[in-house]
Amino acid sequence: MRNLFILLLTLVSLQSAHAQEHTPYSRYGLGYAFDNNNAQSSQMGGLGAAFQSAESGNAINPASYSALQYTTLDVSFSGNFTTIKTQTQKAKQSNFSLNNLSLYFPIKKYWVTGVGLLPFSAKDYFISQTNTFDTSNAVKYEYEGSGTLYRLSWGNGFRYKGFSVGFNIGYLFGKMNNNTLAYPLNKYGSFDNEAFTTWTFTNTKVSSFIWNAGAQYTLPIKSKKDSNKIYNITFGLSGSAPVKVAKTSYTDEALYTLASSYLAYRSSDVGINDFITNYIQPKVSTTKMVDTLSEKFNQRANIRIPATLNVGIIVSRGIKWKAGIDFRYQPWSKYRGYENNAASQLRDSWRVAAGGEFLPNDKNFSKFFSRLKYRAGFNYAQTNININGKAINEFGINFGIGIPLLITVANDDGLLQKALVYAFSVGFEAGSRGTTENNLVRENFYRLKFGISLSDKWFVKRKYF
Repeated sequence: MRNLFILLLTLVSLQSAHAQEHTPYSRYGLGYAFDNNNAQSSQMGGLGAAFQSAESGNAINPASYSALQYTTLDVSFSGNFTTIKTQTQKAKQSNFSLNNLSLYFPIKKYWVTGVGLLPFSAKDYFISQTNTFDTSNAVKYEYEGSGTLYRLSWGNGFRYKGFSVGFNIGYLFGKMNNNTLAYPLNKYGSFDNEAFTTWTFTNTKVSSFIWNAGAQYTLPIKSKKDSNKIYNITFGLSGSAPVKVAKTSYTDEALYTLASSYLAYRSSDVGINDFITNYIQPKVSTTKMVDTLSEKFNQRANIRIPATLNVGIIVSRGIKWKAGIDFRYQPWSKYRGYENNAASQLRDSWRVAAGGEFLPNDKNFSKFFSRLKYRAGFNYAQTNININGKAINEFGINFGIGIPLLITVANDDGLLQKALVYAFSVGFEAGSRGTTENNLVRENFYRLKFGISLSDKWFVKRKYF
């Protein structure tokens, strides 16, 4: 028990430090939105609405929690490798991301509750571009953003025969920063990135409650050729209503032209970054600077997060195999935030996913490779971003395996017994986002995905020891 809590504290610290997805497209709206799929479902293309498992939770549809049989610690993370291309340039980057951290407790045979810490969205970008007006006038712009929003969630799933319902109540919190630096062309024909710079920044803090709910129905069908074969068809529906984050968010924004302030400050050969760090930032919200053009601090406003809808269907035969399709929709054109210029770039988004898993032999577990679950899937999405009339779309293909672990658990009578649990998942995803047309950016990404599901039966009074 003690080791489990130490593990949880370690994972929480990693979650806070590394839930990022570096992409220039995170500039818009609330940034890059995380799917919150567990490792098992993400390796099947990202099935969510109808997905349920006895070994791992599914935050996309909380009705699935009721299928869990044991107290379960669910963790998924990934190593991300991205190549970013324009028509003339190319860059590579890598990062680590912890995607899901959840703990579930079966209360009754029909009721499972759980808590989770999941990343909601993130901004992590740096963009540099030059606007030329004529041969002697041009401005270089640098856009930079960072920060992550998290969802601390409490969920419940209930089951009655083949019908399940569930809900998550979550607390959304975090900070996001957006900075813009503008360098004009000086009389020498070069960009003066020191004395003549305009700096605009926006800091947004979010703190609000959100929720989602869902339902699933499993219909068993007996095979006409073999009555011992039973196929299960699971229908899933989940989503949330629009959420207004009101009076719980504020923005700080200011516009400074740094020329005379910088020249007055510069007693040694320091650059603009040192100037901003040592001079500008300490004065922000406390002292009006020489070149202040505008300041707004502690401005409360509303953020409107649009509704979500997830529908899906999965067909399965015991633990032998399962296959399904999933559809998600979110009207981001109804998003309202602080970034009026960025909000205008948003459109309604949708995503379709299909995939499945296969167990070679569900009767004989003597051979290692016959015990592995093999998974594959794909997804295609119309993202919520539309820049200069060009839609930003995304697709990915997924592969993975589930690795079993033989554990000792207690049954309902308190007797110890052996159980095979698919505790480890290893997967790979390759995909692409965006385009190089219209001076935009194309991202080719590769992800190594890992999942851990540790299960045990708690709170059972055993008859024998």
